Amino acid sequence: MRFLPILLGFGALAAARCGTRRVSEEQRSYHKFLHEREAREAHQPAARDVFDVEIDTYIHIVNGNTTANHTKIPQRVNDQIAVLNHHYEPTGFSFKLINVSYTYNASWLDIYSESDEELDMKSSLRRGDFKSANLYFVDLEEDLLGVATFPTDKGPNQLKLDGVMCDLQTLPGGKAPYDLGITAVHEVGHWLNLLHTFEPSEDAEEDDPTAGCRGHGDYVFDTPAEGTQAEGCPRFRDTCRGRNETLNSFSIPGSDPFHNFMDYTDDRCLTEFTRGQIVRMQNSWEQREHYKPGIGGRRASAGSGWNN
Repeated sequence: MRFLPILLGFGALAAARCGTRRVSEEQRSYHKFLHEREAREAHQPAARDVFDVEIDTYIHIVNGNTTANHTKIPQRVNDQIAVLNHHYEPTGFSFKLINVSYTYNASWLDIYSESDEELDMKSSLRRGDFKSANLYFVDLEEDLLGVATFPTDKGPNQLKLDGVMCDLQTLPGGKAPYDLGITAVHEVGHWLNLLHTFEPSEDAEEDDPTAGCRGHGDYVFDTPAEGTQAEGCPRFRDTCRGRNETLNSFSIPGSDPFHNFMDYTDDRCLTEFTRGQIVRMQNSWEQREHYKPGIGGRRASAGSGWNN
């Protein structure tokens, strides 16, 4: 992606919303475990009566323009925190801004996921522990808007790589139609262990228009199955019908959830998490609470039934 100064605010940004990779078989197993546990706890799960988690949040602005006027960036960062807190208020999660860093490093332009540059940048800038949210606003490659890690990711650099990367232009006041700060809402959803609403089956081909209809989707009962990602802001969309819809036993029937934060529509079109997604994020928080270096966030709390 060609670098665009962060203060530009006009014109349309054509981009792919998310580069978060497909989940592993082990991660699918954990989601299936949570799905079954939540079904046992209540047929129609509601958010916990008492759930209040304040997340220490570190924002990192990585800007390739050394002469850029930074006077408006602090307000846009504050607006981004306000957007996160507004949309996550029903979930019981809130975000406390601890620090904002500003960095220039020419080698961190056009950065892409799972690259040496990503590891170098995050190793240098990341702050806090595994319960701390680190959001990097950078110039992402190939018009990508964002990418995030899951709490169940494994590997020797799990803690270093943990966090969310969003393109600079997705801060509130950036480039339409992704100018309302919703990219960070979407990517933090991944960071809190939500999958895409159109999550494809394990054996799905990249160009399969019904990839999300089969298999288990996002393993959340109240997000209807969705064949592929939605774009723009449709009035109506239903990609999983008839037999295709019945192949996904983990989701209720219905039209595509294109207003859900974990879909790909424009910022103005994304407005909600479901009750099931809220429960999933809350139940997954134990992965961050019980993280141990060298082990990762896989071992759940005592009595949860998950031990992998």
